[in-house]
Amino acid sequence: MGSKEIALGQVIDGDKVMSLPTHVTHKANFIDDSTPQVRESRTQRVRRLQEEARALAREQIAEFEVLLDATAKAAMEIADGGEVYSIGAREICRRLADELPRTLQTLQVISKKR
Repeated sequence: MGSKEIALGQVIDGDKVMSLPTHVTHKANFIDDSTPQVRESRTQRVRRLQEEARALAREQIAEFEVLLDATAKAAMEIADGGEVYSIGAREICRRLADELPRTLQTLQVISKKR
């Protein structure tokens, strides 16, 4: 594989070379004397990051619950779709439509305990 030369401000994405914006705004590297700087201890930072991770986990579970509900509804539509769908697909979807609401309910109970 031959080497590729790229100009400053460009990045390789697969086989494509993309140009990056030339003007990048950034904050000045000085401390504003008008606001007191309170340094966060490592323990405080760990606790804050753990709480952020927990919040993201709760958000992801909530999104997954919505997807499970939508999947159960789609499965029911296929199960009730008649001869258009193969008997195997209808049977699998019928089982999913039966099982997913209980799975969703269990997940909701488990996630509320935390």
